[in-house]
Amino acid sequence: MTLIIAADVQDHLILAGDHCAVLSRGSNAREHVIIRNYQKIYSWKYGAIAGSGDVVLMVVFLRLFLLHERQNARVDVLQIASEAKAARIRAGSPPGGCVGNIFFTLPASDGFQMHGVYIGEHRIRLETVDPICTCFSMQEQRSPHRTACNAFNGRLRPALFFSDTRAFDTHHLDLLRRFFECQSAMDDRVTCSFDVMFLDKRTGVGRFWTAPDGMGLRVSLGGELESAGEGPVQRKRPEALFLQVFRPFEALSG
Repeated sequence: MTLIIAADVQDHLILAGDHCAVLSRGSNAREHVIIRNYQKIYSWKYGAIAGSGDVVLMVVFLRLFLLHERQNARVDVLQIASEAKAARIRAGSPPGGCVGNIFFTLPASDGFQMHGVYIGEHRIRLETVDPICTCFSMQEQRSPHRTACNAFNGRLRPALFFSDTRAFDTHHLDLLRRFFECQSAMDDRVTCSFDVMFLDKRTGVGRFWTAPDGMGLRVSLGGELESAGEGPVQRKRPEALFLQVFRPFEALSG
């Protein structure tokens, strides 16, 4: 399964996902393959997008979204989600198999927002992640405990609490690392490694980080990497965390 975290910290959006994916021949297939290096967070025209559940469903949704955007001044996300599900059913996927959650960022009149579209067997709904709120996407029986989720959300901080963007990233990378490590210890289908996109809600600039498995690292304010364990600090090689910066994105037409 997967763990995706979508959060709004007032001036930034955070979208993070682990690297585990479960592939099977069908929704009821007993045989499956577990992949532990699967990337779920992607940059796209309007920031970041990630999906859990039926991976192909997210790809179809994204392609239909861009097609509708080119053809229409306004985009109906629920209609696009419905068309994506219908396309998967026509391709042979059972209605109960083409389900999933898709999180994505979009520009609005007052800055970028995080949205989540939930495609179930019989129902589709769209929600917007409110400021200082977090959504966790997992199978219900494997979901993190509510106490852990509340504690995570309570430690989110806007950028104004920090001296610069590196300090902001440091705090939230460490917060994410601890959460993914704890969940991985309880669930063998969640990896310690993860990808995350930090998106500035005002400018649309995105910073994409990849945290490898088992490194247990955090970024110091000086930009060096330190071991997160107790005892003497041990310097790690700079490539242990990977950062890519994405420039501002175009606004929706209309």
